Amino acid sequence: MKKILVLFVLSIACIMGTHAQEGLKWGAMAGMNSSKFSTDGLDSKVGFHVGIKAEKELPQIAQGVYLDMAALLSLKGAQINGNDASLKFNPYYLEIPIHMGYKYAINDNFAIFGNFGPYFAVGLFGKMKATGYLIDEVEGLTSIHDSAKVFGSNAMKRFDFGLGLKAGVEFFQKYQVSIGYDWGLLDNIEDSGNKNRNLMLSVGYFF
Repeated sequence: MKKILVLFVLSIACIMGTHAQEGLKWGAMAGMNSSKFSTDGLDSKVGFHVGIKAEKELPQIAQGVYLDMAALLSLKGAQINGNDASLKFNPYYLEIPIHMGYKYAINDNFAIFGNFGPYFAVGLFGKMKATGYLIDEVEGLTSIHDSAKVFGSNAMKRFDFGLGLKAGVEFFQKYQVSIGYDWGLLDNIEDSGNKNRNLMLSVGYFF
């Protein structure tokens, strides 16, 4: 747990350490996740994300172009719900999206924006919970009502990588409301074909 906390703090420090650069602003963001796995038969589940973000203007490319970065604690996962059984995955990730974006100012108090790019995620902790039947093939779940660590050799992989897309509006150059979607590109369970999918609704504030 100490290593996890150190990793999260270092990621935040790297984002905050760029604050002194010209054309860069940073703030906080939080919101709701609706996540699932890519294969059929699994339902989405509600989670959250919270952390800090930074935007760096890139006028050398074009006016309005910027780099969008964040360090987030994000709860994702998926669930299977049957008549007499359920299985829920609750993985918490340290997620670092790095997107290229474009912002168009309608006036001084209102702008629209969109950005796209990769994200990198490291699994921190979490549980998978089974109810109603035995899950023999999943490491650590051995009884009708049981839970086990979500990251393990026969469970979810710790590292994830994918692409994300986000669009939103900005008010008074300080407040943002956005919607985004992440497509995981790696199997989150060995040889399963399962990949993370995540719809995000976010609010942000720049200091």
